[in-house]
Amino acid sequence: MFRTFSLTVLITYLLLATACKSGHISSVSYQNTTINDQVNTIDSSLVFVYLPYKAKLDSDMKRVISESESEMIKNRPESELTNLLADLLLEEGKAEAESAGFQFSPDISFFNYGGIRAGLPKGKITIEKIFEIMPFENEMVYVLLNGKQLEEFYNKIASVGGGSIGGARFIISNEKAKNILIAGKPLQPDKKYWMVTNDYAANGGDDLEILRQRLEFVNTGLKIRDIIVRNFERQQKEGKTLKATIDGRIKNE
Repeated sequence: MFRTFSLTVLITYLLLATACKSGHISSVSYQNTTINDQVNTIDSSLVFVYLPYKAKLDSDMKRVISESESEMIKNRPESELTNLLADLLLEEGKAEAESAGFQFSPDISFFNYGGIRAGLPKGKITIEKIFEIMPFENEMVYVLLNGKQLEEFYNKIASVGGGSIGGARFIISNEKAKNILIAGKPLQPDKKYWMVTNDYAANGGDDLEILRQRLEFVNTGLKIRDIIVRNFERQQKEGKTLKATIDGRIKNE
């Protein structure tokens, strides 16, 4: 017989070194470890090494990184939370493309609706809350689509009632997207558009097979969760609080 323990001892030497240098932990990974019942105790040397960092991890998860002016929950066709995350991803996607020296900048962004697992409460926001919202190890990626593919993509989003999009606007009519605008201009079928999203969606997750037909693909290797934390921390340092509005980017006819 075996017992399965969810252990947080997967703080790698690299992570520990980073924590020592920066003063706080910036990224954490988890894994289930199976242990035979015949093993009654964990090696004491492991416990000796692990416990100080467990205390550091627990403390860092409670660290306040921002403050929200109101409670935000996800909803369709759009919501404060879905708009906040999509706009954040587009902002960070543009900044990363420039920093990395890419010869493009994303026009639009997309968060898969099912990947947003919790809401943002009013008040102080901690690292722990970001893990609740985004518990997956998804990475930020870019995909290049032509206008026809992008129209098909937005038709898919319209068919499920809306979602988390940035840089675009459209009206849902008979489960189709119409009057699609990209950066305020009508979508052009023959034009190419860069989208910043996560690797799960880009690889066809949530029935988004159209994104697998992309013309180009670039993976940044950056975790979406870490990008959210970075953005929130920067806003906090600038004295800004979190706020978002429902601006009509997706409307039902």
